[in-house]
Amino acid sequence: MPANVNNESRFDRALALWRNPQVRYPLLVVLYLALMGWAFNASLETFRGPLASAVRGTAGLVHYTLLPFTELTTLRGNVVTYDGFAVAIIIECLGLFEMVIYSACVVAFPSPIRSRVIGVLLGCLVILAFNLVRIIMLLLVGRFWNESFDFFHLYFWQATLIAIIVSVLYGWIRIFVPR
Repeated sequence: MPANVNNESRFDRALALWRNPQVRYPLLVVLYLALMGWAFNASLETFRGPLASAVRGTAGLVHYTLLPFTELTTLRGNVVTYDGFAVAIIIECLGLFEMVIYSACVVAFPSPIRSRVIGVLLGCLVILAFNLVRIIMLLLVGRFWNESFDFFHLYFWQATLIAIIVSVLYGWIRIFVPR
């Protein structure tokens, strides 16, 4: 068998594999996640000031969301306290990494550019809102069930964020992606 026939059949098999959406989509998600993650990481130092403002803004949102329900909350910079239990909001608390993961999934999905833009914008807003709820719940858990704080912070809410990313992605596909 000539060498070029063997090479062509390998190329054809590889092309057929790439055309399979069950193979192509996860590969594209990983590629986009690597690129977007690298760009995000590379830009962290450049955007240190705006991110510090976002951290303080998030802390403020947590504080002012709780304020109508209790006078036992205080705010000092990026630290929110509820009746003696304090949480310090840091960059990792903003949900930005989750937004990068979600955005990579949307960008990799075979849909019109307009649908992808809508998906990224609306999905990131949903993740941002959910993240605010997550921080408030962690503050309440820390105050009332302090012994469970680490479990909720490290395990429960991380798993829940994955479920939210998948749910928002599924919702975007159902609502905004033409069939």
